Amino acid sequence: MANLTKQHLFLEKLIDYQIKGNLNEEQAKSLYAIIDSFLKEPDASDYTLEAIAVRIVKMGVDYEAYVSALIFKTLPDEFTKKELVKLEEEFYHYIEKELYGKGLDKRITAQLIEQISRQNPGLSNNMAEKKAMGNWGWLLPHALTQLVIDRIIEAIDNAKVEANRGKKKGRKIRIKKMD
Repeated sequence: MANLTKQHLFLEKLIDYQIKGNLNEEQAKSLYAIIDSFLKEPDASDYTLEAIAVRIVKMGVDYEAYVSALIFKTLPDEFTKKELVKLEEEFYHYIEKELYGKGLDKRITAQLIEQISRQNPGLSNNMAEKKAMGNWGWLLPHALTQLVIDRIIEAIDNAKVEANRGKKKGRKIRIKKMD
């Protein structure tokens, strides 16, 4: 399937693996359209950004390994370590080129500052900002990568649920009223 740009070749391999046997061609095309539009203009709710910021602040330096594990968990078994590294590089390149300076990075940084301030009530706003911005170099790309991976997996899961919904016609779930 050549639905995503050449830049997202590894991502396409990952998605194809995730949906193997679950979606017909029409459903797969629809899924790719959803993912492609998200990749062109990524967005996130404040709740999502806050959840990521909380995780970053709690995990600190372990966060990078967490995001690598998150990516690895979604990969097909036949992916080699070299391909994992290539996928991560492609993600970071995409994030650096497409997401920096478009608002999402600033929103994550703002959430980070808020979380750091909450965790350290005596810290001045200026110091909280310095602490969050000091993490910019390595934390933010990982946070944005986590966001993108989470949204793609969510889109895949939703597509699978929709595909299964059509297969189980006639079965209804009944909820009994409790007296």
